[in-house]
Amino acid sequence: MPALDIDALDTLPRDLHQAITTADLPPLDDGGANPRLAAYLTEFPTLGLTDTVTDDAIALCKSGLWLLAGDLDRSHTISQDLDSAEGSLWHGMMHRREGDFGNAKYWFRRAGDHPMYRQVVHHAPDLPAELQRSGGLDPMAFVDACQAATRGAGGSIDTAACRRVQWVEWQCLFAACLAK
Repeated sequence: MPALDIDALDTLPRDLHQAITTADLPPLDDGGANPRLAAYLTEFPTLGLTDTVTDDAIALCKSGLWLLAGDLDRSHTISQDLDSAEGSLWHGMMHRREGDFGNAKYWFRRAGDHPMYRQVVHHAPDLPAELQRSGGLDPMAFVDACQAATRGAGGSIDTAACRRVQWVEWQCLFAACLAK
């Protein structure tokens, strides 16, 4: 996986940081299990972060980490109970990966305009123009691009580019959750 680009992620416990950075780049679909990260999440339910973040932030981070670990069901179970914009974003990302694109858009609309979208553009300066709006990532256009890529519909943004954007998106949202 590409290195973590967000400085806030450097504060993670070493084992968690390594479990994230040594994994394969997550796919756009529900594949891509990350057993090392799943083992860490099982062994350390508070992520080793209890001294630095709130319980709500830990729940948000766990939803994102289970998504990254490829366990969409666990991510979904957590995110559907989080009544926050970040919880809705994890929920939308999970549904996008499982291929429920309409439901993903519902959760992105519910999350509203989040500062994370502008962070994606900052950390992915080569983000295609068709995925941008108002200086940030357009989540609806990104859902459409992922749908076209996973279905081989020949969209203008290929699977590899969507995966890179998804990785930056994940990092930006995870950093926002750590900051809560």
